[in-house]
Amino acid sequence: MLEQFLFALNVTAPILILLILGIAFRRTGFIDEHFINIANSFVFNITLPCMLFFSLATTPLSQSTNIPLFLFGVLFTLASVVIFQLLSRVLIPADKRGVFVQGAFRGNLGIIGIALALNAYGSEILATASLYMALIAVIDNPLSVILLRRQSELPFKSIISNPILIAVLLGLICSSIDLNIPQFINQSGHYLAQMTLPLALICIGGSLYWQNFRNNRKEVIWATACKLILMPVIGTSLAIYLGFRGQDLGLIYLMLSAPTAVSSYVMAKKMSAYGTMAAEIIALSTASSTLIITLGLIALKTTGLI
Repeated sequence: MLEQFLFALNVTAPILILLILGIAFRRTGFIDEHFINIANSFVFNITLPCMLFFSLATTPLSQSTNIPLFLFGVLFTLASVVIFQLLSRVLIPADKRGVFVQGAFRGNLGIIGIALALNAYGSEILATASLYMALIAVIDNPLSVILLRRQSELPFKSIISNPILIAVLLGLICSSIDLNIPQFINQSGHYLAQMTLPLALICIGGSLYWQNFRNNRKEVIWATACKLILMPVIGTSLAIYLGFRGQDLGLIYLMLSAPTAVSSYVMAKKMSAYGTMAAEIIALSTASSTLIITLGLIALKTTGLI
């Protein structure tokens, strides 16, 4: 049991520590909202695309491509939206359902999901995790637009101009043609890439926001339970039934368990009257995620499934 506990702790504890540092830095005034906004933009537009591009460009395509894994991730994401939409009709007032469902299904794969995968399996998983994340990202925005019912948005435009997806596409092209990237460029790119996860996690911690949950308590708790418990339990159980094991199953569990994406707040604030509710879902799911993910990893590791 000690071995399983240490494995789980090594995956989740570094993320928890950086989130706590972000909270502490914000409370002591070491970082502020302006810093967080600039740093988030820097991560999204520069360092995260660098990390994804160089991980894919330097990995043979045959090693990063896992069709069954990717197909499962996409289909289960679509199915989870349907499940949570049906559940919301029983639990959630009509005007809050779109924000609730988005908070329940849309995970922070680009930062926390990839960080969890790296901590669990090392850099060799990065290319596969990046492709998994990119495929889910392709469907996340259009699904959120549909849920929030705002026809004026252009999800296709947001997809083709997304620097993360552009980086993934360019990385795949370079990998497929076996492009030999000069060492000085490769090293410079890796310097930038190494900034991504520490900076992003500190900013996530510093931007965690909740009020008193008085107006949205039920919706926030249910969305968090769906994101951290219902989605990973159903998805991982189905993956086990379909024969996924080892690293593939571990990646599925970690990606499904990632807390609600920070970007869901941006869309909810822009496209609904419940931006505060979305921020509270992000805060509660992020704050609760490391303990729940740790328990899930211990269970999977103890049973020998991962």
